[in-house]
Amino acid sequence: MKGEKAKLILVYILMFLIIGLLVILTIVILNNSKKENNTKSSSSAQRVDVNPYPNISEECTFDFNLNEYNAINGPLCKGGYSRYNIEGINLNGKNITAVVIYSDKDGNKAGLYINNRKVSNKVDNVMNIKLGIFDNKLFVLDKNNNEANILVFDQDTTKLYDLKETLDKAKISDPVLQNTTISSKTIEPNSFVFNANNFTFKTRIIDNQNQSIMGSTYQVNFSKDEFSKPQFVSTN
Repeated sequence: MKGEKAKLILVYILMFLIIGLLVILTIVILNNSKKENNTKSSSSAQRVDVNPYPNISEECTFDFNLNEYNAINGPLCKGGYSRYNIEGINLNGKNITAVVIYSDKDGNKAGLYINNRKVSNKVDNVMNIKLGIFDNKLFVLDKNNNEANILVFDQDTTKLYDLKETLDKAKISDPVLQNTTISSKTIEPNSFVFNANNFTFKTRIIDNQNQSIMGSTYQVNFSKDEFSKPQFVSTN
C-alpha cells in the first residue's frame, strides 16, 4: 500500500510540473508575439510619409533656370498643387536643388525646399519667393505672409543668415517712424536692392487709414559667412 501511495504522489507531482511548464511556455510565446507586433508597428510608422513632396501631375510641374523662375508673375496652375524646379544653382562647385511647391488650397506641403529640406513653410504666391547668388551664397527673398525676409544658405545648405531672426534680436528703432522697432513686418517688401557684398531695404508702417508711411533705408554688409547688423543709411 505504501508503495502504491508513493507512486500516486509521484504521478501527481509530475502532472503539476508538466502543467507548470505548459503555463510558462504559453506566457513566453505570448510575450514574444507582443514584441514582434510592436516592432512591426514601429517599422510601419517610420515608413509613413517619408517623401516631403506631394504628388503633382506632369502638367503642373515646371523646370526653370534661376532667371526664368524669378520672372514668373503668378502660379502657372490652379486648383491644387503646382511644382517649380529651379535648376542651374551652383555654389563653390556644388549643385543645389531648389523646389517651390505652391497650392491655392492651403496644402500642408507647400513651401520652399533646398536640397529636399523644407526651409519656408508658407507660399502665398510663387512670385513671392525670389532667389539669387551673391558671394557664392544662395539668397532667398521671401515676401509671403505679409512679411519680408532674407534667408542665406551655403553650398552645404547650411543656413548662414536669417534677417527676421536678426531684427528680432537686434531691437533696432527707426527714428523716422517714431522709434518703431523694425521687424520683418515693417519692411517694404519691394524695396530690397542686392549688390555683390551688401543689400539694402526700406522700412514702412501702415497707418489707421491703411496708408503706407515710409521710414528709413538700412544696409547689411556681408563677406564670407559674416553679416553685419543692419545699419541706418538714410531717410527714405
